[in-house]
Amino acid sequence: MTLTGLLPVRLGWRERPVRKHRAPDEVGRLRGLLNGAHLLIAGLQVQLDDKDRKHAETIARIDERHGETVRGLEQQIADLERRLEIRTFADAAAAATQEIPVITRVLPLHEAPFATT
Repeated sequence: MTLTGLLPVRLGWRERPVRKHRAPDEVGRLRGLLNGAHLLIAGLQVQLDDKDRKHAETIARIDERHGETVRGLEQQIADLERRLEIRTFADAAAAATQEIPVITRVLPLHEAPFATT
């Protein structure tokens, strides 16, 4: 290792290659690549927007189907609640109109009228 290799500042100027400026054709090539990249990005953006639109349409169709299903279930629930109210009303009316026998005293089993054998 040499003394110049140990120093933080490079003193060996002769060893360093001479910097060359980019050639004009390289600048043109890089500009062409940049323009191509911009066109590619614009094309990808159009594809992304198209996919987003299709995705939004799919989501709207799914939401519509779910809405129809929910409306159908709500109608079924309303119908079942109405039937339950009618059944409750009918049971209450039947209970109110049926005679309930009143037992005045409880008989032992051997004295019951149906216990004759």
